[in-house]
Amino acid sequence: MTYELEPLYIELTAPKGTYEVTLTIHSESDCVFSVFEENFGTVRENSPIKQNTSEDVIFTTKSCGSIVIEIYCDGNITATALATCMGG
Repeated sequence: MTYELEPLYIELTAPKGTYEVTLTIHSESDCVFSVFEENFGTVRENSPIKQNTSEDVIFTTKSCGSIVIEIYCDGNITATALATCMGG
C-alpha cells in the first residue's frame, strides 16, 4: 500500500530496558494504517480501522534511551503511546 500522507512520529524517552508499549490509535475517518518501531520493525501492516473508533496496538521492544514509533495512514488519526518497563 502507498501512503500519501506524512507519517506520524511518536518518540518516548525510556531508559535502557525491555518495554511493553500500548499504542492507541483513534480514527477520524475510515482508513488503513501501518505501525513501525525502530528496534522491533513492522508492528502492524495495512490494518483497517473504522471512523470514530479506537484500537490498541500492543508490542514488546527494547530501548537504549528512546522508543521511536512511525505510523503511516491514508486518513485522519490521532495516537497516544504508553511504555511500561518490564525490566532490563
